[in-house]
Formats: sequence, C-alpha cells, structure tokens
Amino acid sequence: MKGRSLSSRSLVAGATGFVLNLLLGVVYAWSVFVEPLEAQFGWVRTETSLVFTVSMGCLCAGHLASGVLLPRTSPRCVLFLAAVLSCTGFLASAAGNSLGWFAVSYGICCGLAVGLGANCVLSTVLLWFPDCRGLASGVLLAGVGLGSLAFGVPVAAVIEALGWREAFVCLGIAFALALGAGALLLKAPSARSGRLRGTGAFGSREIEGPIPESAAGASASCWGMTTAQMLRTGSFWGFFCWIVLMGTGGLALISNAVPAAAAVVQRSGGGAGALAFATAAMGLIGVANSAGRLASGWIWDRFGFRVALAAAPMELMAAMALCIAADELASPASIIGGFMLLGASYGGSVSAGSALTGSFFGMEHYPMNYAVVSLNILVASLVGPAVTATSWDLSGSYLAAYVVLALLALAALVVGLLLRPPRD
Repeated sequence: MKGRSLSSRSLVAGATGFVLNLLLGVVYAWSVFVEPLEAQFGWVRTETSLVFTVSMGCLCAGHLASGVLLPRTSPRCVLFLAAVLSCTGFLASAAGNSLGWFAVSYGICCGLAVGLGANCVLSTVLLWFPDCRGLASGVLLAGVGLGSLAFGVPVAAVIEALGWREAFVCLGIAFALALGAGALLLKAPSARSGRLRGTGAFGSREIEGPIPESAAGASASCWGMTTAQMLRTGSFWGFFCWIVLMGTGGLALISNAVPAAAAVVQRSGGGAGALAFATAAMGLIGVANSAGRLASGWIWDRFGFRVALAAAPMELMAAMALCIAADELASPASIIGGFMLLGASYGGSVSAGSALTGSFFGMEHYPMNYAVVSLNILVASLVGPAVTATSWDLSGSYLAAYVVLALLALAALVVGLLLRPPRD
C-alpha cells in the first residue's frame, strides 16, 4: 500500500478472497475430465469442448448477475447463492450420462456459480486496496490461476482411483463448504474503515486516495463512469478487442491442455506416463497463470498499462513458438515451456482486465463494468476451444491451432500499443 499500512481487516479480506479464488479456479480444470468422459461415452473433442464453452458463457452471465445483485443485496448473499449453484452443479454432474446433461450441470450451474463468486470477490476485496489496485488484482487473480494446480492434480488422482463421478461429488462438497464459509467472512469496508466515504455496501461513494499512476492520462470524470458511459468510449472497445484476442489464445489450450500434452508425450515414446505428465503440465499452466497475474499487476502499477498490455501478447507468441516446436519435434520439454508461457500470458491478460476496469472507468460502478469486460470470455470460449478441437479432429494434431493463435497474439500486440485511456 502507498502511504498507509494494511489493516487486519484488509488482510482478512485479501486472504479470504485469495482462498475463494483458489477454489473457483477449478472450473478451468475441465480438461481433466475430457478423456475419461470421451472414453466412456465415445464423444469426440469438439463435443466435450462444447461443455467448456457453455461453462465459460455462463461464467460471463454470472459476472453480470453479480454486478446486478451486489448493489442490491450483499457479498454474503451472492456467495451463498454461488455455493448452492456450484454444489448442485457438481453433484448433478456426478449423475450425468449425456452431453446435454453436462452442459446444464457443469456448464450452466457451475459456470454461473463461478461467475457470481469471482465478480463478488474482486468487487468486494479491491475496495480495501484503493492505492495498489493493480497488485491487489494480481494477487487475488493468482488464486484463480493456482486453482487448477491446487485442485486439478488431486481431482485427477480421485478420477484415477475412484472414477470421475466420485470426483464431481468431492468438488460439490468442497464448493459448498468453502463458499459458505467465505460468505460469512467476506464483507465490503464501511465508512469507518477509512477506505471509503459514503454509505451502503456498493452504493454511491467516493474513493479516498489519488488516482493510480496506471490511469495517468484519464480524466477525473472517468473515475466513476457508469456502464453506459464506459460503453461509449473507444478505450473500452479497444481494450475489449485486446482481451478477446488474448482470451481466445488462453482458453483454446486451457480447455485442451491435458490431451495436447498427452499427445506430445505419446509421440515421444512415453505413452505409459502420458496422463500423469499431461496432468502435471496442466498444473504448471496454473502456476504460471498465477505468476503472470502477479507480474502483470506489478508491471501495471510500476510501469503503466501500456507495458502490461504489450507483455502478455509477446509471451503468447513465444508460447506458440514453443508449442509448434513441441509438435514438430515431439518434445515434452518444449510443450511444458510453451504451457508455462501460455499460462503467464493468459494470467497477465486477466489481471489487466481487472486493473484497467478500475483504473480507466472507476470503482463506483466496478461490479457491473467488470462484468461487461468479462463478456470477453464468452467470445473467447466460443472461438478458442473450437480452434483447437477442430485442428485435432481434422488432422490429429494441434499444429494448425498453434499457428492461428500466434497470429491472434500478434494482432493483440498491435491493438494494445494503440490503446489510449478515456478523456473528456
């Protein structure tokens, strides 16, 4: 924090938000379930990718619902709703026998729950850290990135030992308990905390402290833009284009991480340990994802938005170069390097989305503004997984997908360099 020490309540809010995001990040570990479900039901990759696409679309809807509910209710209410939906979704998935069933149970119920919870956590906890919003966003969102590592490997172990149905049951219980406990602990700062002036959990208020350096160039009137005002700025649409391009690259491989890594290992002659290696590789994406979110937040606060928006696509281009090398040379080491750079790149773009929303458009209407920015996931989850799944189904390789994603990263770099903050 700049100019003030962290209070114990700030630390509690930050720690609670981090742990909750750690659990919510499990939604990105869908690829752990892909091969067991395909083996049992005979589905192809384009079909299982649809479930992930539905979950990402409903995650966006959950963000929007959270943006509507938070000003009218409380973080506690929103998190309790997320707990009920997630528990219902995972337990229902354990009984699934059709693609449509999984689209509803995992895709709709769990996707909505994660969107509700993630927006609530960010919108609430960031109010405690007005002077270092970039770094705070990075720390909070690092939890989401680590979720696939912290829970993905144990979930894979449960699948291996007991089966995928039992793994869904364990996730349902874990989400119910963790989100229920978080609902009791997490709350917005009050006027007496010294963080805010005004009344209400998310009502009209002024944010104390200076406008962050990362928003330098934005006018003072931008510090509390409504969603309608934000949508009328070229800055929003430029950034939305940037984050769609970045999200497409990230979700394209995250949704197929385990089978993509397993394919490389099998071609290199290590077929017996392919699943274990691929699951570990997916976990490394989570580690790098978290590191990327932290690094992007620090870069944002230290060097400004332009450097942060350039770093992420450059990492994605380097990641695709390593993935192409892995495919051509059947090199497990190259696929690991590519996955780690991919995770860092995608994590950096997510952290930038949170930081830019607050820095460019203000915190007064942050829940709904961030929900609208998060709609990029809907577009990215439609295009990204389709690119990788189609590449695999047509050629038995992800090479064509890697080339397409590298070109999208180049386009994102150009858009990021041209982006300007909003002005009067």
